[in-house]
Amino acid sequence: MAETVFILLGSNRGDREKYLGDALSKMEEIDGLEIVATSAIYVSEARDMEGENPSFMNQVVMADYKYLPHELLNTLEMIEKSLGRTGKGQRLPRTIDLDILLFGQQIIQTDQLSIPHRELLNRPFAMVPLLQIDPEIIHPVTKTPVAEFLSAEERQEVILYKDHVARNV
Repeated sequence: MAETVFILLGSNRGDREKYLGDALSKMEEIDGLEIVATSAIYVSEARDMEGENPSFMNQVVMADYKYLPHELLNTLEMIEKSLGRTGKGQRLPRTIDLDILLFGQQIIQTDQLSIPHRELLNRPFAMVPLLQIDPEIIHPVTKTPVAEFLSAEERQEVILYKDHVARNV
């Protein structure tokens, strides 16, 4: 049975919008993954990175996935590499970053994978597009709405770049 997953796409190097689109196209080809909705694209300042860095473009994808979380992680990492991602785990500018935010109600903590994403509730650039798709979403660990973790000030840090929400409902 498929689980609903939310994946954050991010880029702050090169043609950011093109990298988001290329990643989305490659995600559409993943066996067992059916994209249900995509958020708008948002822009925010790079956070938690060394030195001056270009701003990020971010987007969240909601999909149904038939297989295991680690299989999805491995496939997403292959897509990152195919799009020129280097320095995984380092706080450097990147062509593309694909992070699993939520995988159904699962809670997973391994060296390779943390679901829900361990920084989700500290990252407005992830919460804003996630809440655009599902404003009522509940965090599996805290059992409270994700929206409660996002202040009005933090919402203003994330700027709408291109509104093109697509839903396959």
